[in-house]
Amino acid sequence: MSHSFVLWLHIAAAMLLVGGAVASRLAASGIGAAADLSALRGALDAVLRATRFNPLLAVTVLLSGAVLGHLWWGEAWFWVAVATWFANLVLAVRFIAPGHRALHVALEHAGHGAVGAEIDALRRRLPAPALDVMIGLDFGVLLLMVVKPSAATALLWLAVAVALSCVIRYAPALARGGRARPVAAAG
Repeated sequence: MSHSFVLWLHIAAAMLLVGGAVASRLAASGIGAAADLSALRGALDAVLRATRFNPLLAVTVLLSGAVLGHLWWGEAWFWVAVATWFANLVLAVRFIAPGHRALHVALEHAGHGAVGAEIDALRRRLPAPALDVMIGLDFGVLLLMVVKPSAATALLWLAVAVALSCVIRYAPALARGGRARPVAAAG
Protein backbone atom coordinates (compact mmCIF):
# COMPACT_ATOMS: atom_id res chain seq x y z
CA MET A 1 0.00 0.00 0.00
CA SER A 2 1.17 3.48 -0.75
CA HIS A 3 2.06 5.86 2.03
CA SER A 4 -0.57 8.34 0.83
CA PHE A 5 -3.36 5.76 0.99
CA VAL A 6 -2.37 4.61 4.48
CA LEU A 7 -2.20 8.23 5.64
CA TRP A 8 -5.65 8.93 4.14
CA LEU A 9 -7.03 5.77 5.78
CA HIS A 10 -5.53 6.75 9.14
CA ILE A 11 -6.93 10.29 9.04
CA ALA A 12 -10.36 9.19 7.81
CA ALA A 13 -10.65 6.45 10.47
CA ALA A 14 -9.52 8.83 13.22
CA MET A 15 -12.00 11.50 12.16
CA LEU A 16 -14.86 9.00 11.99
CA LEU A 17 -13.89 7.55 15.36
CA VAL A 18 -13.86 10.95 17.03
CA GLY A 19 -17.07 11.89 15.23
CA GLY A 20 -18.75 8.71 16.47
CA ALA A 21 -17.70 9.46 20.03
CA VAL A 22 -19.00 13.03 19.86
CA ALA A 23 -22.25 11.88 18.19
CA SER A 24 -22.75 9.25 20.89
CA ARG A 25 -22.29 11.94 23.55
CA LEU A 26 -24.95 14.09 21.92
CA ALA A 27 -27.30 11.12 21.53
CA ALA A 28 -26.66 10.10 25.14
CA SER A 29 -28.35 13.28 26.32
CA GLY A 30 -31.52 11.83 24.82
CA ILE A 31 -31.15 8.75 26.99
CA GLY A 32 -31.39 10.84 30.13
CA ALA A 33 -34.14 13.05 28.78
CA ALA A 34 -36.38 10.24 27.50
CA ALA A 35 -39.76 10.39 29.20
CA ASP A 36 -40.97 7.00 28.02
CA LEU A 37 -39.57 3.65 26.95
CA SER A 38 -40.10 4.33 23.25
CA ALA A 39 -38.05 7.53 23.38
CA LEU A 40 -35.41 5.77 25.47
CA ARG A 41 -35.16 2.95 22.92
CA GLY A 42 -34.76 5.53 20.15
CA ALA A 43 -32.02 7.42 22.00
CA LEU A 44 -30.11 4.24 22.84
CA ASP A 45 -30.46 3.11 19.22
CA ALA A 46 -28.94 6.43 18.10
CA VAL A 47 -25.96 5.89 20.44
CA LEU A 48 -25.46 2.33 19.23
CA ARG A 49 -25.67 3.40 15.58
CA ALA A 50 -23.18 6.23 16.14
CA THR A 51 -20.67 3.81 17.64
CA ARG A 52 -21.37 0.71 15.55
CA PHE A 53 -18.14 0.91 13.57
CA ASN A 54 -15.92 2.18 16.39
CA PRO A 55 -14.13 -1.15 16.97
CA LEU A 56 -13.23 -1.44 13.27
CA LEU A 57 -12.22 2.22 13.11
CA ALA A 58 -10.09 1.91 16.25
CA VAL A 59 -8.21 -1.09 14.86
CA THR A 60 -7.75 0.75 11.56
CA VAL A 61 -6.28 3.73 13.41
CA LEU A 62 -3.92 1.47 15.37
CA LEU A 63 -2.72 -0.55 12.38
CA SER A 64 -2.38 2.38 10.01
CA GLY A 65 -0.64 4.32 12.78
CA ALA A 66 1.82 1.47 13.23
CA VAL A 67 2.59 1.52 9.50
CA LEU A 68 2.95 5.30 9.42
CA GLY A 69 4.68 5.42 12.78
CA HIS A 70 7.82 3.56 11.74
CA LEU A 71 9.43 6.98 11.39
CA TRP A 72 8.43 7.96 14.93
CA TRP A 73 8.87 4.80 16.95
CA GLY A 74 11.65 6.53 18.85
CA GLU A 75 9.52 9.56 19.70
CA ALA A 76 7.80 9.82 23.07
CA TRP A 77 4.59 11.37 21.66
CA PHE A 78 4.10 8.28 19.49
CA TRP A 79 4.14 5.96 22.51
CA VAL A 80 1.86 8.32 24.43
CA ALA A 81 -0.59 8.05 21.50
CA VAL A 82 -0.33 4.24 21.53
CA ALA A 83 -0.90 4.13 25.29
CA THR A 84 -3.91 6.40 24.82
CA TRP A 85 -5.35 3.98 22.26
CA PHE A 86 -5.15 1.18 24.85
CA ALA A 87 -6.62 3.44 27.55
CA ASN A 88 -9.61 4.11 25.30
CA LEU A 89 -9.93 0.39 24.65
CA VAL A 90 -10.13 -0.29 28.38
CA LEU A 91 -12.67 2.49 28.92
CA ALA A 92 -14.86 1.24 26.07
CA VAL A 93 -14.72 -2.45 26.98
CA ARG A 94 -14.86 -2.11 30.76
CA PHE A 95 -17.27 0.78 31.24
CA ILE A 96 -19.13 2.05 28.19
CA ALA A 97 -20.12 -1.12 26.32
CA PRO A 98 -21.37 -3.01 29.41
CA GLY A 99 -23.54 -0.07 30.48
CA HIS A 100 -25.14 0.23 27.06
CA ARG A 101 -25.54 -3.53 26.81
CA ALA A 102 -27.30 -3.77 30.19
CA LEU A 103 -29.68 -0.98 29.27
CA HIS A 104 -30.37 -2.55 25.88
CA VAL A 105 -31.17 -5.94 27.43
CA ALA A 106 -33.47 -4.34 30.00
CA LEU A 107 -35.29 -2.42 27.26
CA GLU A 108 -35.77 -5.61 25.24
CA HIS A 109 -37.69 -7.12 28.13
CA ALA A 110 -39.59 -3.97 29.06
CA GLY A 111 -43.00 -3.21 27.70
CA HIS A 112 -44.21 0.22 26.72
CA GLY A 113 -45.10 3.33 28.61
CA ALA A 114 -43.22 5.27 31.27
CA VAL A 115 -39.63 4.54 32.26
CA GLY A 116 -39.71 2.33 35.35
CA ALA A 117 -37.42 2.64 38.33
CA GLU A 118 -35.18 -0.30 37.32
CA ILE A 119 -34.53 1.03 33.82
CA ASP A 120 -34.16 4.57 35.12
CA ALA A 121 -31.48 3.33 37.51
CA LEU A 122 -29.66 1.62 34.62
CA ARG A 123 -29.66 4.73 32.46
CA ARG A 124 -28.46 6.88 35.38
CA ARG A 125 -25.51 4.52 35.87
CA LEU A 126 -24.23 4.92 32.32
CA PRO A 127 -20.56 5.92 32.56
CA ALA A 128 -20.62 9.46 31.18
CA PRO A 129 -17.25 10.35 32.75
CA ALA A 130 -15.64 7.45 30.86
CA LEU A 131 -17.04 8.82 27.61
CA ASP A 132 -15.82 12.31 28.52
CA VAL A 133 -12.33 10.95 29.10
CA MET A 134 -12.39 9.04 25.80
CA ILE A 135 -13.44 12.11 23.84
CA GLY A 136 -10.75 14.19 25.53
CA LEU A 137 -8.11 11.56 24.82
CA ASP A 138 -9.23 11.35 21.19
CA PHE A 139 -8.88 15.09 20.67
CA GLY A 140 -5.61 15.11 22.58
CA VAL A 141 -4.16 12.43 20.32
CA LEU A 142 -5.24 14.38 17.25
CA LEU A 143 -3.16 17.27 18.60
CA LEU A 144 -0.24 14.94 19.27
CA MET A 145 -0.27 13.66 15.70
CA VAL A 146 -0.15 17.18 14.30
CA VAL A 147 2.33 18.84 16.66
CA LYS A 148 4.45 15.83 17.78
CA PRO A 149 5.52 17.33 21.14
CA SER A 150 7.85 16.04 23.84
CA ALA A 151 6.55 13.42 26.30
CA ALA A 152 5.81 15.92 29.07
CA THR A 153 4.00 18.26 26.72
CA ALA A 154 2.08 15.33 25.20
CA LEU A 155 0.82 14.26 28.61
CA LEU A 156 -0.09 17.84 29.49
CA TRP A 157 -2.09 18.22 26.28
CA LEU A 158 -3.95 15.00 26.95
CA ALA A 159 -4.79 16.15 30.47
CA VAL A 160 -6.03 19.52 29.20
CA ALA A 161 -8.13 17.85 26.47
CA VAL A 162 -9.71 15.47 29.01
CA ALA A 163 -10.40 18.33 31.41
CA LEU A 164 -12.04 20.38 28.65
CA SER A 165 -14.16 17.42 27.58
CA CYS A 166 -15.41 17.01 31.14
CA VAL A 167 -16.00 20.74 31.61
CA ILE A 168 -18.14 20.84 28.47
CA ARG A 169 -20.59 18.39 30.07
CA TYR A 170 -20.79 20.04 33.49
CA ALA A 171 -20.35 23.75 32.71
CA PRO A 172 -23.95 24.49 31.59
CA ALA A 173 -25.48 23.02 34.76
CA LEU A 174 -22.91 24.70 36.98
CA ALA A 175 -23.46 28.03 35.23
CA ARG A 176 -27.19 27.74 35.95
CA GLY A 177 -26.35 27.13 39.60
CA GLY A 178 -27.53 23.55 39.53
CA ARG A 179 -25.78 20.38 40.37
CA ALA A 180 -24.24 18.51 37.49
CA ARG A 181 -24.67 14.76 37.58
CA PRO A 182 -21.95 12.51 36.17
CA VAL A 183 -24.40 10.47 34.12
CA ALA A 184 -25.50 10.25 30.51
CA ALA A 185 -28.48 12.46 31.32
CA ALA A 186 -26.29 15.44 32.16
CA GLY A 187 -26.16 17.74 29.18
